[in-house]
Amino acid sequence: MLYVFGLGNSSSSNGTVTITDVAGRTVQVPAQVDKVVGTGCSAREIVYLNASDKIVGIEKTETNFTGGWGSQLPYMIAHPELMSLPIVGDARTNVVNYEEIAKLKPDVVFAADSSTAEDIQSKTGIPTVVVYTMGVGTKEQMEKYQNSLKIMGKVLGKDERAQELITYINSCEEDLNKRTKDAASSNNATVYVGGHAYRGSHGITSTNAFYPPFRLVNANNVASNVTTNDTSIAVQIDKEQLINWNPDVIFIEESSLASVVNDTKNYPQYKDLNAVKNGQVYGLLSYCLYSYNKDILIADAYYVGKVLYPEQFSDVNPEEKADEIFVKFVGKPVYSQMKAAQGGFKKIEI
Repeated sequence: MLYVFGLGNSSSSNGTVTITDVAGRTVQVPAQVDKVVGTGCSAREIVYLNASDKIVGIEKTETNFTGGWGSQLPYMIAHPELMSLPIVGDARTNVVNYEEIAKLKPDVVFAADSSTAEDIQSKTGIPTVVVYTMGVGTKEQMEKYQNSLKIMGKVLGKDERAQELITYINSCEEDLNKRTKDAASSNNATVYVGGHAYRGSHGITSTNAFYPPFRLVNANNVASNVTTNDTSIAVQIDKEQLINWNPDVIFIEESSLASVVNDTKNYPQYKDLNAVKNGQVYGLLSYCLYSYNKDILIADAYYVGKVLYPEQFSDVNPEEKADEIFVKFVGKPVYSQMKAAQGGFKKIEI
């Protein structure tokens, strides 16, 4: 299925532009947007589009308050000034502070679903555009995400930046595929990601059948046949299933490392896994942390590629590559801060 969304380019006499959002809703937005709020984790994409200076309110989880993840989110690390902005709600608890949004008077609000968008628009009178902030584990989801970036770029006056970012994402995908497509046919190593974060940290049996860092490097994901109704989110498997799969290489999302280590203490059989016995367990930055960080996704993919295909990635320093990616997405090299917060790219013991 190919997702195609109309960006609209017709302006009315009162200075508005017609936008068709990812939910198929037609929204009239100001032709000039100077103030914006991103609900449903969409502030990330506003930063990606070099429009952080337009943000007038953030969500609670994006802060460093108790329970906040600001110090682990690349876009907030790169723009700490955003953390002092008013709180407009929190996607983790499905809370929207309509009064605060109305008081801030943004020109437009972004939301992650139609119901929330309609509520915000009806209660504040502010045009609200539905965008896509979820995972990109399939090509269809990536197409949907890139179309969403174009819509946001149109609203924010950042059309060229949206296309620049899309071109960069595609170039990374092409590079990763070119490096691995032939090598993958002769590399029989099976891989597994454990501790896959989704709405918080999880144990070793939390995984993803459509894990993008694996897909981008043609890795043999042992969980690829797990049935799931939503390819974006984590799935929980049985302990015995992981034992039966017995993957050659295991990657752990490090925001969940404490939970994973606790699992191996309580279930010693995990220590007999080939990957654990052979020292083939590696740490990744958590791709899904307050929705899906596409910069982390690509950085993780290069590290996975380096581990699985060292010859094909001999010219790649994963930490330097991560900073190149972060600079492209959020404007600053923030890998060292991410490493300090989560652990970084390295072998780990579980």
